[in-house]
Amino acid sequence: MSNNFPTVSAKEMGYDPGQVDAVINQARVQFAEPSSNIIDAKKLRTVQFALVAGGYQVEAVDAGLDRLDDAFAQRERDRLATNFGATEAFDEIDKIRKLIKGRVRRPNGKKLARTGFFTKGYSVKQVDAFLNTVGLRLSGKTELTIADLRNVTFKPKWGGYVENQVDALIDKTVEYLQLSSGR
Repeated sequence: MSNNFPTVSAKEMGYDPGQVDAVINQARVQFAEPSSNIIDAKKLRTVQFALVAGGYQVEAVDAGLDRLDDAFAQRERDRLATNFGATEAFDEIDKIRKLIKGRVRRPNGKKLARTGFFTKGYSVKQVDAFLNTVGLRLSGKTELTIADLRNVTFKPKWGGYVENQVDALIDKTVEYLQLSSGR
C-alpha cells in the first residue's frame, strides 16, 4: 500500500518505499490502538531508511515523520497528565529539563564524549555553540523551536563529539519541548 509520498526520478535516490510504508503503517496502528506497543515518538525520530533509486522524496518523508512525532508527543503529554496528574507530569518533564541542562552546563569541549583523534565526529565548536543556545532556551533567554533542533547540522571534524550522543541529546531536547509546550 502506498502512502502517497512523492517519489524521485528513477535516476535519483530516495527512501525505500517499502521501509517507509512499513513504519507509517505501524504508526497508524499505534495511533488507532494507543495501548499497543508497536512504535513510539523516539523511534519515529531515529528511524533510518535505505536509499534506493526512484524512492520516496527524503524531504517529504522527513516532514511526514515530524508531523507524526508531534502527534505522538501530544498523546504522551496527555498520557502523563492523565496518569500522573498535573504536578507529577510537571515533575517528569522537569527531570528531562534537568538532564539536558546538566549536559549543556558542562564546559565547552567537555559537554559530551569525544571520538578518538583519528575518528571524525561532530564539530566540537559548533555543537558547543548550539548547546549553549539550548541552555539559553531552557533558561527562557532565547527562542529555540523544534524545527531548529530537527534541522541543525554540524560539520564532521577529527576528534569531534560522538555523533550518537549529540543526536540523542537533541532528541531528548525535542522531547522536552514537545512535552512542555502544553504547560
